[in-house]
Amino acid sequence: MSLQMVLRHETGGFTGKFQVRRTAWLAQGGDFRHGEPGKAGAAGFQKCFFCSKVGRGGFRLLLARMGDNELLLRRGIHMLQKCRAGNALFNPAHITQVCANAVNHSRPSFSSAFGQAVCELAAEDGRICAVTAAMRDGTGLGSFEAQFPERFFDVGIAEGHAVAMAAGMAKQGSLPIFAVYSSFLQRGYDMLLHDVAILGLHVVFGVDRAGLVGEDGETHHGLFDVAYLSSVPGMTLFAPASFAEVRSMLRHAVRKVSGPVALRYPRGGESGYRGDAGVEPTVCLKVGKAITLVTYGITTGSVLEAGAMLEAAGYVPEIIKLNRLMPLDDEEILASVKKTERVLIAEECAAMGGMGQQIAAHMAAQGVVPKAMALCNTGSGFITHGTTAELRRLCGLDAESLYQAAVEVLKRE
Repeated sequence: MSLQMVLRHETGGFTGKFQVRRTAWLAQGGDFRHGEPGKAGAAGFQKCFFCSKVGRGGFRLLLARMGDNELLLRRGIHMLQKCRAGNALFNPAHITQVCANAVNHSRPSFSSAFGQAVCELAAEDGRICAVTAAMRDGTGLGSFEAQFPERFFDVGIAEGHAVAMAAGMAKQGSLPIFAVYSSFLQRGYDMLLHDVAILGLHVVFGVDRAGLVGEDGETHHGLFDVAYLSSVPGMTLFAPASFAEVRSMLRHAVRKVSGPVALRYPRGGESGYRGDAGVEPTVCLKVGKAITLVTYGITTGSVLEAGAMLEAAGYVPEIIKLNRLMPLDDEEILASVKKTERVLIAEECAAMGGMGQQIAAHMAAQGVVPKAMALCNTGSGFITHGTTAELRRLCGLDAESLYQAAVEVLKRE
């Protein structure tokens, strides 16, 4: 059944113009982009999409089988709550609950790992509070609200206010943890500087959806947080690459770090790397001598895979993983580049202000000049809509592309 037919079926027919955004989802090996309306998908979930200008009835919420797209849920709740009384299909409270129930949280994710880790820490320390900006379920804080309702604060779609409020809470002796999407935290940059950083307050930021987010589109890619968080004086920035590292790094951030501290982690599940490299600033995952590969976060899996391909081709790479991005500890990186004389730095963020540029600046300042260098990132523009796998290939951040880039570096004299 076509999308137009689904709309007509659910609304009883309409003549007005409409705009619809939706994403498809795959479950149990099936493609559920089409189907009969009103029925749940194979995994038992109903998904949401929103239609504006449907006849004369205002905004209409339509339940259909769709992908986990918090952007649509967020916008749909907002639109429906603004409808004139009598025009909305459901009251705002019911709409919010329907949308929350529609999100598929069945698979482990970095968000759920973060939420579980926050709950574990909150059970040990009564000062810990969780803050969200209308993204409780998307950031994995649903369990926290259930277990510690008096320490859970949802400020609504007001990220700047959430940062300022967290600063006030920290000033009064609480230990706030603000879970927020990377692209939404951009709205709180002023408060990061003037309310948190100037006073050196211990506020913990869970920067969710860092990197490429796939189907949510170019407004939701978290590509700029490395640059803007690196510019905040006193900020400590960690980049967990696995669920285990989310837990260990969050505990370290809460217990051992003072001042503002952030963990950046991606949407979805783990890549090929599932270890725990601890909380040391940098770790060497593999000793080699042909080329230095530097990476962090979700890109670690692709770099390890590319490293295995290089070794199969006769080149043994040295692979260095950054656990802590800021403050940058460059000692191990510089020592490795002096040995190999070739370096490739791979990261899922924008080129400008990324770790590649920062490491290159550190090398230049220390007089370490490699024979060849490649900076692999998402470039200087905005990234379009697509699956994360498609977009990583587009940006040259999948294993095959990184392997080819490393081979080019090795060929340079």
